[in-house]
Amino acid sequence: MQRRTELQANDLYQHCDPNSWRFTTTADLETLPTIIGQERALSAIDFGVNIDAQGYNLFIMGPAGVGKYTMIKRFLDDHAKHQPRAKDWAYLNNFDDPQRPWAVSMPAGQGHQLRHDIEAIILHLETELPRAFDDEYYRGRMRSLDEAARKHRVRLFGTLQTEADRKGVVLLRMQDGSYAFAAQRDGQAMTSEEFEQLPAHEQEKTEEAIADLHEELQHTLLELREWERDNLRKVQALNEEVALEVISKQINKLKHAYPSSSKLQLYFETMLKDIRDNVDAFVKEPSSSEEAAAEDNLLKRYQINLVVDNGQSPGAPVIYENLPHHQTLLGCVENMAMMGALVTDFSLIKPGAVHRANGGYLIIDAEQLLMQPYGWEGLKRALKSREVRFDTLERIYSLVATVSLEPEPIPLDLKVVLLGDRHLYYLLYEMDPEFAGLFKVVADFEEYMPRNTDNELLFARMMASTITNQNLLHLDRSAVARVIEHSARAIEEREKFSLHLGDMADLLRESSYLAKQRDAKYVSREHVQSAINMREQRLDRMRGQIYNQIERQVIDIDVSGNQIGQVNALSVMGIGGFSFGQPSRVTASARFGDDNIVDIEREVELGGDIHAKGVLILSGYLGRAYAADAPLSMTASIVFEQNYGEVDGDSATVAEICALLSSVASVSLKQSLAITGSMNQHGQVQAIGGVNEKIEGFFDVCKLRGLTGKQGVIIPASNVQHLMLRQDLIDAVEQDKFHIHAIHHVNDALSLLSGLDAGERDDNGEFSENSFNAAVADRLKKWADVHKQEKDPHHES
Repeated sequence: MQRRTELQANDLYQHCDPNSWRFTTTADLETLPTIIGQERALSAIDFGVNIDAQGYNLFIMGPAGVGKYTMIKRFLDDHAKHQPRAKDWAYLNNFDDPQRPWAVSMPAGQGHQLRHDIEAIILHLETELPRAFDDEYYRGRMRSLDEAARKHRVRLFGTLQTEADRKGVVLLRMQDGSYAFAAQRDGQAMTSEEFEQLPAHEQEKTEEAIADLHEELQHTLLELREWERDNLRKVQALNEEVALEVISKQINKLKHAYPSSSKLQLYFETMLKDIRDNVDAFVKEPSSSEEAAAEDNLLKRYQINLVVDNGQSPGAPVIYENLPHHQTLLGCVENMAMMGALVTDFSLIKPGAVHRANGGYLIIDAEQLLMQPYGWEGLKRALKSREVRFDTLERIYSLVATVSLEPEPIPLDLKVVLLGDRHLYYLLYEMDPEFAGLFKVVADFEEYMPRNTDNELLFARMMASTITNQNLLHLDRSAVARVIEHSARAIEEREKFSLHLGDMADLLRESSYLAKQRDAKYVSREHVQSAINMREQRLDRMRGQIYNQIERQVIDIDVSGNQIGQVNALSVMGIGGFSFGQPSRVTASARFGDDNIVDIEREVELGGDIHAKGVLILSGYLGRAYAADAPLSMTASIVFEQNYGEVDGDSATVAEICALLSSVASVSLKQSLAITGSMNQHGQVQAIGGVNEKIEGFFDVCKLRGLTGKQGVIIPASNVQHLMLRQDLIDAVEQDKFHIHAIHHVNDALSLLSGLDAGERDDNGEFSENSFNAAVADRLKKWADVHKQEKDPHHES
């Protein structure tokens, strides 16, 4: 029983009625605050953002262009305004252990102020400390100490000289600063020759006196050195007193300005001690450029390294990182070349996106994250430990045993939002055991929504929002209708339209451009159609070449006449985002054999798995329909002629079974009809993809060869709901120049292609006489008899 239907023009397209709307142009519409059709995703986002528990990070999944980033960024920006501002974070020099800088947090905006205050104090000390040590009071006290030291020295050496004079010996000060004794005559030191001329007893007496004086000299020098040490301590105490008076005054300002942070109070104390110990760097004038640079580095040690400054943020931070590798996410410690070596310090600590987003939200593209080295593992490590460390990759993976900084880790409190497609989410869920525990909330974006008056109006308002945001020309009602119709065509759903906002925005921009070029006030339906046509024209070079080869019969496609074992199948070729239909000749050859169907495409490794599955289903149908009670004594081969690339998919299964049965029955099939559709083992025809492109592809080829009024296509009935065909094709159908047939069963296709009744089995299991199936059954029976005779030569049929 055939249930085929020839479609009428009104079955081929679902128009959008502009007269059902009250607005004239999109300028009359109120813009939308959010994206339409994503209520489920929005609910999941709201839940994931507001729940305060570890592991409740979000994965926003859906195809590119549906507005994932736009929605989450808009939602988080609005939400973050009502959240407390995140803290500022800074690193401080650890004067006792510079390799381990301290981390300190401050209320938002305080970090910038602290940096300003410390810089001001350092500049003040650079001026005030030299001034304090040049003060007359300080100079007077230093003179007193120097004078006391001088007098004490004079007294000690005066006593020693008096004793030497009494013994006839003179005290000498040598050029190297040492002291010596010599015999004297008339107050002058004797030469060695003069001393030799003295009587022996006088020489002996003088030598004894010098020996005694040497002992007294040692005692005098010891006492002098002790006095000098004591004097130095007094000078140092005076210097510390003067320095502390200046330094403490400035440091106390900092202490009073930031009383709530115990770590800052400790830092101010250690800072005071370090400045006191290095006061010479503030007082002495540099003698060379190198010394000046060294002193600049010394002064830099007191400035804080403000790695996160939230002073200008109105609420919690919302950060999007578009290059999420290890350093951009988790920060790094940089090195600086100095005198042929690499050096670093706390001021070279650089923050990552995780630091900037701490206390707020971090948005990352999941695919980019997985493509960048070590970023994913580093992010997971930070989320699990709830702190972020400045660990170098060399240290993490034990690549190089270098000494570097070990900054104090910063506690982590943020939500991470990953953006990706469904395949990536399910892949991570299955392959990474830590993923499910870290990203517990998934927001799944819809790709389309039903077409009805209310939703179409919402879509029009979404267009108005895009037009307003991007300063485009507004659309009139006819243009809005055409955009909605194109959106439905894009997803092959006449009852729905696409939520791919990226494609919609592109079409609006291109249509607005064309309208402006033509000095139009508004975008009309013609402008939208021109934009669609121009987009297609930019991409259709390959289609043009293929159709030209078909027209010149380089590629053999018959669109008229009848052939045995030959059918026009319909396929879709996709190149760079552009898809078009291409008819392909499928041929089959059947002969006596032993139940074997050769898929030539599979044999030469040009057929994919799904195509191979379709051939096996075809074999199952043959056995069920024609050889349920007898062996299928047939060998056959099926091939896509002039195909030199991979073939996959099962949409040619119905075409293949028709070509095969035509070869078995020796019944010719119409070449004016092309067919597409998959099937099951019961012969029921099933829906396929790309139905619009396939129909239009065969129609274009027929136009090239000339429309005869007999040409057309056969499609699954379940694909009728997907039809959104071109207007020129609809016009041809309406003028009876082209035909589209919808079928439910393989028998419907056989009847249309052959012009014969397909034939149904009667109560005796026989097909109706002169039917297509009867011819198939008769041929198979003959082959079965031959097969039986080969096995039993004495059997008479």
